[in-house]
Amino acid sequence: MSNVDAPAHGPPVAVSYVTGFIILSYVVSMMGCTTTLELLHRRTARAGLYNWYLLLTSSISMGGVGIWCMHFIGNRAIVLGSGESGIQILYSMTFTGVSFVLPVIVLLAAFYVIGTSEKAGYIRIITGGLLTGSSVCGMHYIGQLGIANYQCSYRSATVVGSAVIAVFASTTALSIFFRWRATWTDSWWRRGVCGCLLAAAVSGMHWTAAVGTSYRNLDESVKKGGQLSRTQTVIICAVMACAACGVLSACAIVAGGNRRKLRAQAQQLVLSCAFFDPEGRIMVTPHALLPSRKIVDRYIGRTFNDDDLTRTHPAFLWAVRASRNWKLVKDVVPLMRGRIESDETGMAEYPSKEIISEQETELQPQFDDLFKRHFCVTAQDLADEVRQPLHEMGMLYDHIVATSTPSSRFSRAMGYSRIRTGKGQLLFTVRQLKKQEANRMAAAGFRFTTLANVTPILSRRIHVPATTLGTHLQDMRDYASSHRIFEPGVHLISFIMRPTIHDHFEVLTAKGAGNPLPSSTLSTKRLQINHLEMIAQMEGWTMPECLNWLKSDSAKTYKDVDEFREQLVQAITALSSSLPPDMNLASKFSARPLIAPCRINRISDGQNCILLPFCVVGSLDTQISNPDYAFTPLRLFRVQQQTNDGHSESDGFAKELSEELLYSKIQSSPSTDSDVTDSIRSKLHFWNSRKHFDTTNKGGSQESLTEHALAPEIMVRREVKVDVAKLAEPTFDPSLGTHASQTTVVAGEMSFNTYVDELYNLCYSPGVRLRPHPGFHRKSVR
Repeated sequence: MSNVDAPAHGPPVAVSYVTGFIILSYVVSMMGCTTTLELLHRRTARAGLYNWYLLLTSSISMGGVGIWCMHFIGNRAIVLGSGESGIQILYSMTFTGVSFVLPVIVLLAAFYVIGTSEKAGYIRIITGGLLTGSSVCGMHYIGQLGIANYQCSYRSATVVGSAVIAVFASTTALSIFFRWRATWTDSWWRRGVCGCLLAAAVSGMHWTAAVGTSYRNLDESVKKGGQLSRTQTVIICAVMACAACGVLSACAIVAGGNRRKLRAQAQQLVLSCAFFDPEGRIMVTPHALLPSRKIVDRYIGRTFNDDDLTRTHPAFLWAVRASRNWKLVKDVVPLMRGRIESDETGMAEYPSKEIISEQETELQPQFDDLFKRHFCVTAQDLADEVRQPLHEMGMLYDHIVATSTPSSRFSRAMGYSRIRTGKGQLLFTVRQLKKQEANRMAAAGFRFTTLANVTPILSRRIHVPATTLGTHLQDMRDYASSHRIFEPGVHLISFIMRPTIHDHFEVLTAKGAGNPLPSSTLSTKRLQINHLEMIAQMEGWTMPECLNWLKSDSAKTYKDVDEFREQLVQAITALSSSLPPDMNLASKFSARPLIAPCRINRISDGQNCILLPFCVVGSLDTQISNPDYAFTPLRLFRVQQQTNDGHSESDGFAKELSEELLYSKIQSSPSTDSDVTDSIRSKLHFWNSRKHFDTTNKGGSQESLTEHALAPEIMVRREVKVDVAKLAEPTFDPSLGTHASQTTVVAGEMSFNTYVDELYNLCYSPGVRLRPHPGFHRKSVR
């Protein structure tokens, strides 16, 4: 029988304590509490089997090891009388078992109430602290009820004091832990500090209560038979403590393996996925890592100069197209995987399997095909890791991020830079998840957090400078939500190209959400014949010339176009204000409307929009100060817009997969080739039939030029690597100087004309350099 301030029925037994067991009880409690926080740290949502498993194991770790084991090992430090074995404490198995189950159940409720959100509110923290402190107190006194051979009495002051210590210290420890977790600064040593504070709450409560406990009226009739001796109880507690130690050791081993893996990935070509929820938060693992898989150790080109995978590299452009055609790729992944595993020649040329000398890397004619296979197989493995179908992996981000590797301590001591750059490269697939998908990913063990929270940690772990990584992550978030494709309607655009030192071109594109080129959208959704007649007068004019003419009396003579004319004035004014004046003076208007694919929404009634372009070719040192714009390689931009054009690209990519990848020089089993080829050919037959049906049933209107107009059906067959377009003579313009009219466009095996090709041709078309309308007197514009 146990009571508080009960009347004495006999003198209390003298009590002494063994220091070693006191220290051991605290160490065991600290192990259990630290293990609990480590498991809670890995929780990502309230739902999901994975998170329920972590919730249950963390409750068992805290209730069973941090509290229960600490209590009984601490009681082992209590020595009654002079230490004779016959008068020491014996425990009832019933109450001992109940004292184990009760705190586990209470802590299960406490940790569930606290939740998993980044910002755990004060109410939830306080509620969790109250429940945790109550579980500590409840376990202690129920465990004391299990003492079978003594009657225990307690002083009221120590009971209240122990409860206050348990609740206050538990609330403090949990508050600090969840505060650090919310700011993503909860490193392992900080979780250890919180574990020590939580263990102090348990130990402080236990010893405060123990000091106020008196043991009276020894019942000598209670024998050891059917009772747990102190030694047996300690053995049980030791086994559970070792289990907690094993969990901590496993976590440490996994963390060490992750660090080694990250150091290796900093020197490899790696594919990562950057998924964003509707709020713009990025998906990471509980330890602030992006899901990643190695593609190859490094890219090996045909020559040393071709070893770096750049944004204009044919292999990267192929990967961009593949990421827009995952539904086709998933059908050939099993064959690609079989080729990689079975072909000895391919494995010998694969850098991760065998070290290749520099002489052997100079010529790698088959590595492009090998890279394509490894890229597709890696994408499938990454999709399996994040539990997504391959076609839901998103688009390939249009930048390649270079990684850095840490230098040795000796190098830093000698004054060398802390990092060595240019050792590895990262490719990213980006996608914006729907709310239901984000909840499902959180239930599967992933966390969503703001870019500001995760960028510094992620920067250190993937070895990319924080400023660079933050810029790319923000761009990925915009890229995932916008898809860089035109909105429906009629757009006035500016197509500005500049040459590069590599005899390629770059085009000025718009950052973030919205249209992919500098543009201004008109309210008019379609162009009528009288609209076309009016804009035909502006052929070859600059922006200031077009503005002045539209405001003149000559333009006002056109009937029924006043509203459209005002829209043009506003659109040209808005577009010119975002671009440098010299570009506005050099850009020439083309009155021939272009058809481009657009986003489908509830308002639009088609998949195409209309572009009215201003075109110009700048000089090599052309710069744009507007932060909303950036220059993108023309090759990459063309491929991006090509993949936006629906079924035509799918047709070409399907043929390329079936002919280039499946019928390459590397032989495979006829049955496998036949199965996959038939699958792709069946898709081709369906697309070609649908395209033929659409072509025969779509009618043209003589009154309006709408977004229903067909894209060109010109196919370029067997475009091996480059498509070079030249003019017989260089183009000269007084405002731009002399430029060689030459570009190189790489789009893969199967290519077709897009509005980008037409814009490029317009830059060198005589039509955009015509003299102004003779009835209009040009004014000097500065």
